[in-house]
Parts: sequence; C-alpha cells; structure tokens
Amino acid sequence: MNELRRRINVVGVAVFMLGLVLWEAGVRSGLLDFAYLPPPSDVAGGLAELVSTGELQTALTHTLSASLTGWLLAALTGVAAGSVLGLVRPVWRYSMASLEALRALPIVAFVPVAVLIFGFSAQMEIVVAWYAALWPILLNTIHGMRTEQRMLESGSVLRLSKAAVLWKIRLPAATPGIVVGLRLGLSISLVLTLVAEMTGNPAGLGFVLVSKAQALRPDEMFAGVVVIGVAGIVLNGLVMVLARLVFRGQMAAAGEAR
Repeated sequence: MNELRRRINVVGVAVFMLGLVLWEAGVRSGLLDFAYLPPPSDVAGGLAELVSTGELQTALTHTLSASLTGWLLAALTGVAAGSVLGLVRPVWRYSMASLEALRALPIVAFVPVAVLIFGFSAQMEIVVAWYAALWPILLNTIHGMRTEQRMLESGSVLRLSKAAVLWKIRLPAATPGIVVGLRLGLSISLVLTLVAEMTGNPAGLGFVLVSKAQALRPDEMFAGVVVIGVAGIVLNGLVMVLARLVFRGQMAAAGEAR
C-alpha cells in the first residue's frame, strides 16, 4: 500500500481534480463564456454517448491497431538499423548526410505523400506511424551504441570477446536510451496516426474529432480528446513495465556502471 502511494502523485492528482472543478464552475457561472466549451459534466455525458453507440470502441480499436503496428515496425527497423549505424563507423559515414536530410523534413509533410501513394487506407496510417516513430528510436539507438571509450577499454583489459563486449557493455549502456526512443516513438506514432485520420483516412479517433466538431458536438469531441490522452498515458506506462521486465538485467547493469 505504501509502495502504491509513493508511485501515485497525490498532489498532481489533486491539482488536476481542482482544475476540473474550476472548469465546471467557470462554464456554469458564465465566467468562461465560449460558445462551444462544454463543462466536464457534459464531456462525461458525451463519453457515455459514444460508448453506448459503440462508436468509441470501433474508433479506438482502429487507431490503436494502426499506431501500434507502425510503432512495432519502427522498433524493429530502428533498433536494428541504429545498432548497425552506431557500431559500424563506415556505414554511419556514408549514411549520415542522407539521414540528416530526411530527419530535417517535417513529419506532417509526409502525410500527403503517404495518402497519394497508399490512398485512404489503414496501410497509409501504418506507414505514417512507422515513419514518425522511426526517428527517435533510430537516433537514440545510434547514440546509445556509441559507448564511452573508457568502458570499452575496461572490456579490453578483461580480455572480453566482441560478443561479450556487445552483450555486457554496449547493450546495457544503450538500453536506457533505446527505451527512451521507444517511448518517444510511441507517442509520436499515436499523434501522427490521428493526423492521418483527420486529413487522409475517414476512420479512427482522428476522424471522430473532426466529425464531431463539424456536427457541433463539442461534448463528444472533448470526450474523444480525453480518450486519446488516457490511451497515451496507458500505453506509455505499459512500455515502461515491459521494459523493466525484458531489459531488467541490462538496465541494472547500466545503473551500476553509472
């Protein structure tokens, strides 16, 4: 019980709840006089309406399946390519200019290109999510694999093989950075999936936001925003739990090295 209390930010939760109360009071009293700003109680009603019709479940399933598929593909390609680029200097030297040029392009600008190539489809959303999530995973993996020289010298002193250096030194040192890249990539993939749904594919939570705004249903639109925020928090938490389970040894070794 005490461990649970330490993990929960009680003060943060209290401030959040206070914000909801002030929002409700401000709208009800007329202090916040905006035509399409519903109070939290109306947003809760809009959420219940979306759930009762089944629209929310269908849209959420579509968005999560597209963003998670793209993220998983980005995790595989980003970690694999980042490991090669971080470990093999000639590969990085010949690829650096191309990577820097592609990285400088705004990711949102890739959405119309994906729509033109793949059309209005779930495949288009997956490609956009993959491209968006790839960069933080790739760059963090490259940086993580470039272990400090003093740590590599320790491996030489201990006469470790190249495989042992990779498993016992490079990978533990790179794991925290890779996990950060995975978390950032997951958030970005979710955001770009929503953008693709708003502009390119009439499906998912992104389309729900646009359609409810056009139908002048701000209560349901804000409910969709709330669901997106909660989904992002839950996914981020699941990634952290999975990382602690899968990379427990490597992350512990990295902590000892520090």
